[in-house]
Amino acid sequence: MDLNIKGRTALITGGSKGLGFASAEAMAREGVKLALAARTEETLRKAAESIGAIPIVSDLSDRAGVLACIDKTRDVIGDPDILVINTGGPQPATFAESTPDGWRTATDQLFHFTIEMITAFLEPMKQKGWGRIVVITSFAAKEPVPNLLYSNALRAGIHGLVNSIASEVAADGVTINAVMPGFIKTDRMTSMGLDLDRVAKTIPAKRLGQPSELGDLVAFLCSERATYINGQAIACDGGLLQGI
Repeated sequence: MDLNIKGRTALITGGSKGLGFASAEAMAREGVKLALAARTEETLRKAAESIGAIPIVSDLSDRAGVLACIDKTRDVIGDPDILVINTGGPQPATFAESTPDGWRTATDQLFHFTIEMITAFLEPMKQKGWGRIVVITSFAAKEPVPNLLYSNALRAGIHGLVNSIASEVAADGVTINAVMPGFIKTDRMTSMGLDLDRVAKTIPAKRLGQPSELGDLVAFLCSERATYINGQAIACDGGLLQGI
C-alpha cells in the first residue's frame, strides 16, 4: 500500500532504537525525509546512517535540550510535516515511593516535553494545511501497571491532551493521535527484569510484539490513508486491552 507521504519531512524523538527507530524505518521505506533525535551520539549516528536519516544529537531531559533540538530540526529539515513523539518511561515507583521531585522529573520528561514539541511545530502544520502528530504512550495509560505510577498517571493525561488538541485542529488538515504499545520486545522491556515467557502467556496473541508492528501503525497514522483518524488512542498490544 502506498501511503503517499514520499517527500514529506518528519522528526522522530527517541529515534535511535526501539519503537522510535521502528517508526523511522517504516517511514524511510515510504520515502520520508527523516530527522532522528536522541541523546547517545554513537547509537544515533549508526541508526540514522542505516536508513538515510539526519541525526540530531540532543539531551531531551531538560528544556534547554528540547529547545536546542527544535532549533536543530528547523536547520536541517525545516518545520516538519510529521512529528512522532517517543520518550523513555520515568523511573518505576509506587505511590508510597513517589516524591515531589520524582513527580516533577517525570512530568518534565513526559508531559512538558510533549507540550513543548507540539507547541513548536503545530502552528506551521496548520499554516500548511497538512500535518501529522503521533505520540507513543503505553497501554499503561488505560490499564495501570503495578510499580509504574508516574507513567500510569502522566500518559493518561497525555491522552487527554491529544483529544483536546485534535478537536481544535481537525479542520486544519492536521491529525494528532496516540498509540499504545503493549508488551513489545525492546531493550526497555528486557531491562525491566520481567519473566517474558510468563508475560507472553497473559497476551491473547501468546507472544510479545515486534517493534516493526508498532512502527507500521505509526507510519500509517502519519499517511494520507489516515486523514479521518484523529484524536484517538490506538493500542498495538496483541489483544491485551479488552473492552477499555
